Amino acid sequence: MALETPNQILNRFRLGQSAVFIIGAYDKGITVFSQQVRALNLAWALIEDGEVNLDTECDLKAVRSDPFRKQIAVVGAGFAGLTIAAGLFKKGVNADITVFEQRDTVLPLQHGSDTRWLHPHIYDWPQLGSEAFSAALPVLNWTANRASDVVVQILNEWRNLFAWPQEQPKKTRSGPPSIKVYCNTSYLQISECAATSDTVDDFPLTIEWIGEERKWCEPAVPEDGKPSPKGTSQGFHIVVLAVGFGLETGTRNSYWRNETLAQPHLGEARSTYIVSGAGDGALIDLCRLRIAQFRQDRILAELFHDRPRLVARLREIHQSREEGLGEIPTVWQDDFDGADEVLGLLRKRLRQDTTVILRVLQPSFTKLFTNQQVSFQNRLLAYLLYRCGAFTLVGGKKDNSDLDQLAQEHGVPKERIIIRHGTQKKEGFARILPKRLGDEVVEYIDEPSPHHQTDAACWPGGYFDMPGMRQHRDPGYRPTEQMRRYWRKEYLPSPTEALAAAFCSAVAGFLIEATQPSSRLRVTLHRRLISSDETVLQQCCAYHGFHVRRPGQAGRTFPSSTGTIGAAFTLQSIVYTRRNATKLKLSEDMKKMRLSPEAQKISSEVASVAAIPLLGEAVDSAAKDPVVLAVLYVDSYDRNAFVEATLLKLVGMCEQFLQSLLEVARPPGSIANTDFWRHSKSNEKEQQAPNPDDWKALRLADIAAPHTERLGYLNFDFSDFTPVEQA
Repeated sequence: MALETPNQILNRFRLGQSAVFIIGAYDKGITVFSQQVRALNLAWALIEDGEVNLDTECDLKAVRSDPFRKQIAVVGAGFAGLTIAAGLFKKGVNADITVFEQRDTVLPLQHGSDTRWLHPHIYDWPQLGSEAFSAALPVLNWTANRASDVVVQILNEWRNLFAWPQEQPKKTRSGPPSIKVYCNTSYLQISECAATSDTVDDFPLTIEWIGEERKWCEPAVPEDGKPSPKGTSQGFHIVVLAVGFGLETGTRNSYWRNETLAQPHLGEARSTYIVSGAGDGALIDLCRLRIAQFRQDRILAELFHDRPRLVARLREIHQSREEGLGEIPTVWQDDFDGADEVLGLLRKRLRQDTTVILRVLQPSFTKLFTNQQVSFQNRLLAYLLYRCGAFTLVGGKKDNSDLDQLAQEHGVPKERIIIRHGTQKKEGFARILPKRLGDEVVEYIDEPSPHHQTDAACWPGGYFDMPGMRQHRDPGYRPTEQMRRYWRKEYLPSPTEALAAAFCSAVAGFLIEATQPSSRLRVTLHRRLISSDETVLQQCCAYHGFHVRRPGQAGRTFPSSTGTIGAAFTLQSIVYTRRNATKLKLSEDMKKMRLSPEAQKISSEVASVAAIPLLGEAVDSAAKDPVVLAVLYVDSYDRNAFVEATLLKLVGMCEQFLQSLLEVARPPGSIANTDFWRHSKSNEKEQQAPNPDDWKALRLADIAAPHTERLGYLNFDFSDFTPVEQA
């Protein structure tokens, strides 16, 4: 499916014809990660469709205020609200951004929540990449952890965003973006303004509010040193509503409040609980009450590890999008790939101090699972609990009039009744929007299909690390050399960086001893990465070697079809400089291979280069050709630095490196190699390989590239459980 255009994205976020944009209010199965992706999609679309400017078109010396500068309001400082504010700021938009939060701090629901676990991709299980530890986002990235710890990670990312000044491209005339944060906004009302002229003062929207201004980099700290609520109003060109779904209905204990459901009882007899609801929240609490030491990622790893055929079969069922349980019951009826052993493992993990009654509107197990809005893995776990006889299913009335009687019959006190009936979505919008817009929101919520917002990343790779520049280069704007060192960075797991650094350091040591360089010699490793719909090569570590003055920035990405590393990648062959090749001819070859603006210009002093592709096994088992896992790159100021005898030894080192990677995650524990490219589809088949016959200084080596059949990607990251699948 083709990714949507910026204008299509805006139409899905925009409320009617207004300047109000709403994030994720009409979709089901919402996760923290998916909301962040939607927020960045909206930021990308606002910029690329021209709703938000990246620069001014006027002479600021001749006017008192910039008529092209936008005033943007973000209502809601949860994950989505902070992410769109951070994305716009990092992009260097010509705007002033004001963030409003109703409660006392940003990220209020998850703040201090120690009993809930957040994982960026687990709701996509058993899809490839669903076990990846990191969200791998370009803005406000985080890794799987307790909700309270994820809040700490996000706030650290928020601070770091403002700690480093944003360098704008050359010829940028506007000032940098600004951010204000207001918390405890006890009153906030949005109103529409009637246009009276074409001046900048004709804002389409006005917001009145009472709140406390906080330090933008430390939202928990009052701006003036002490809490001071103030009432004021301001006009805005754009208002983004990131208010989430509101609080839950019919319960005293919110999903995010701390409790002891998952803990063993202390000195109490077996206790009965009522869990009322059929969504993800209810099924998670069912699992927490019935499975000892439950955590979503951990239990999946323990039950399905070393059962690749079973996981592949479940993936087929998940992708088929069949109604209800589909073919899941037949998997266990046929004992497919030891499916019965999974039930045996789960029975051993059942708690002996709890009994659970699951109350739903439809007292049919099959009907319970017709709801495709509930995540596949939660439905699967509930099915397995059902097969183990771990809970009782009962029907209930929509008005909850039967709940007290049910509790009385089973002797369940109020504190053991868990209600997960959804949230007050419509009421939250009605409180802050004028009636006309509020009525439109209700219509959108009741008929959400036309307004579905994709949670697939629509922005191109490295987009948010290119401040002040549109996706298709703005005329006249050029990146500075300093920007080139930092931009187009994507998430690079620390273990992957450490492994690459250790290997490149060893290679550099060998080359220094073998070639005795008179001047600069550099070594680094680039891994294959799919960013959005583009295959790129990511620098995995700083440069190692001899007289390396600027070590470079790990994490940068480059097109996989340009330069020496691009040639080695597309040809899957070793590329190096011919004997006695001149620097001039080498420079001419580089021009032919279309070095992109993102790359720092190769030094005119470089006389020798070599790029060695490290080949692996395709993730798609149907593919016969190997894939390039990474490319080892070396260059030197000395001529004839990398002769074939030296390359042969480098290939041997690469073979040993690949072999060692197979042992890194054994025994399973704190590091795992997982695929995290769940949204991406590569276009690498369309890439045109260079013609070696056109080269004057470069050539292909008559040496086979290093190869392993047991790795499909290099993505070693921290993980405290055994992945179900690892390549």
